[in-house]
Formats: sequence, C-alpha cells, structure tokens
Amino acid sequence: MSQESVTPSPRGGEHESAEVSFSSAAETVAAADEQIERLIGIPAYNESVGIGSTILAAQQFATEVVVIDDGSSDNTVEIAQQTEATVLEHGDNKGKGQALRTFFEYARSTEYDAFVILDGDGQHLPTEIPDVVAPVEAGEADVVVGSRYLEDSPTETPFHRRFGQQVLDVLTLGSSGRKLSDTQSGFRAFSPDAIDRLSIRTDGMGVESEMIGNAIEQDLKMAEVAIDVRYDGIDGQTFNPLRHGLGVATFILKLIRDRHPLMFFGGPGIVFTFVGVALGVDAVLLYNSQGAFAAGQTLVSVFLTIIGVLGVFCGLVLNRMSNMINELKEER
Repeated sequence: MSQESVTPSPRGGEHESAEVSFSSAAETVAAADEQIERLIGIPAYNESVGIGSTILAAQQFATEVVVIDDGSSDNTVEIAQQTEATVLEHGDNKGKGQALRTFFEYARSTEYDAFVILDGDGQHLPTEIPDVVAPVEAGEADVVVGSRYLEDSPTETPFHRRFGQQVLDVLTLGSSGRKLSDTQSGFRAFSPDAIDRLSIRTDGMGVESEMIGNAIEQDLKMAEVAIDVRYDGIDGQTFNPLRHGLGVATFILKLIRDRHPLMFFGGPGIVFTFVGVALGVDAVLLYNSQGAFAAGQTLVSVFLTIIGVLGVFCGLVLNRMSNMINELKEER
C-alpha cells in the first residue's frame, strides 16, 4: 500500500497443542504488567456504534491503541480521534486484509513487547486482552488466537455460522497437523518476531486464514486461548455469512492452488481420468456385446480423459516449479 493512502492523526496518550491452558501464563505476566508495553490494533469500517467504547476499554490494557479506518462513511474517525487513539485512515474501503497490512506496517516501526488485534464492533471483550496476550508475553507463543470454540467455552455463535467456520477451519489447516478450533477469529496476539515475519497479501476477509497459513509456513509457535464473543445487540458491518464464507473459501482454494498445485490440479485430474477411462471401457463393452456404438458416451470419455491427463501433467509441472522456488528461497 502506498504511503499516501494512510493518514495518521496525532497520537494521544515447534508446534504446540492448541488445547493447552495458559492461565498460569496470565498469572505470570500479571505481576509485571506495568512494565509490558502493548500495541492494540482495531480495524474498523463504519463502526461508529461500537468503536468508542471498544477503544476506551482497550486503552485500559494498552500502551497505545491504533484504529485503522478502512474508508468509513460514518463518523468512526471522529469518534476514534476523541478517544486520543492513533488513527490511520484509508481514503477508500480496501478490505480488512489491507487494514491489517497497514497495522503490521505501523507495528514494525515501533518497539512494543506485544501486539493485539480485535474487531471494533464490540464483538470481542477488551477485558480479555491480558488473557489472549499472556502466552506471547510469557514467551510461550508467537501467535495466539482467541478461540470461541475451545472445549467447555460458552459461545453465542449461531449454528449456521459455526458449521461454516468448521468447514473453513478444515480448509485452512489442511494437512498441516496443527490443531486449532477457530481459524477465523479476529481476536489475536502477536510477538515482535511474528510481526516481522508474517506477510499479508490478501485485501479481503480471507486474511485470518492467510495469517494462519503463513504462521505455519514460518514455523511460528501458535496457541489458542478461550474467549467470549457477543453477537446479540452488535450493530457492526458484519457481512452476510454465506457471502463471507464463500469469499474466504475461494481465497483458501487460491492458496491451495498456489502452494499445493499438485493437490489442486492433480487431484481432480486423477478423478477425471478415472471417470473418463471407466466410461470408455463401458462403451467398448457395450459395443462388443450389443454392437451399439455410444457416440455421446465415447465423446464424454475422451473429453474427461484428456482433461484429466492435462490436469495431472499441469499439477506435476507446477509442483516442481513451486519446489524449485522454495529451494531458492531457502538458499537465500
């Protein structure tokens, strides 16, 4: 993002199991809480209803609160400035991914001990910031996800949302071996190392999945902490669940295409080839037994077989190219 698109206002004031409890970490950090400096980031788009109270509550647990306004058309910016938070403005609505990229760029210019992001619509409880950031401040994790779905955690998430999020969890984690119960949560904490190493490319709502995938690639230590979340009475810019889910799923499929081309192209290619060959064999048997030539079935068989073979071939070639690129990156 070009620097001209962000306008700061004057500043005021090894793989771990995700089910580990970090209550002890929170207690350890609490004693030295006054010496720990935290930067809290709040991406916002037309959040005038909840942004003020969210900022004021977050300021109780932060050295600095940064609001990244993503081109709001209401008075979100004016309210945020009245709270003495640092405000970074996008001239136009660019998406949550771009807002978080702006936050990461700002965070890299600072020297805080820990970093937290949470939504500005009041969905997340700022009072839980110390719990979410505790594993980072105790040196036990680089990325912490505030999970709505850890075992025995109460949640107000509607069933249809939870079902869709479980599908996205599977798509996001894939075969990584990581165990996370809530890959789509926007309440997260980061270590300085994670801020430096994580890379955000997407502009849209797939940013949560992208950060998880990138953290896995960077071999960052990850953990989850149970949080509460509110949906009732929240008047924010929440996207239609179906539209949101499809958007994130599309983004994840693009990631699979780019990072695992053999799986993306070769998998369907094998299926198409198998079906095509099966239809061809059936057409041959039909002709031998009855003397009838199934022209339509034969054409479909040839078409599917060709598409399948091309898919497998493309998957093999692109996978080799991807491996070569990764090898070159490691050599650097």
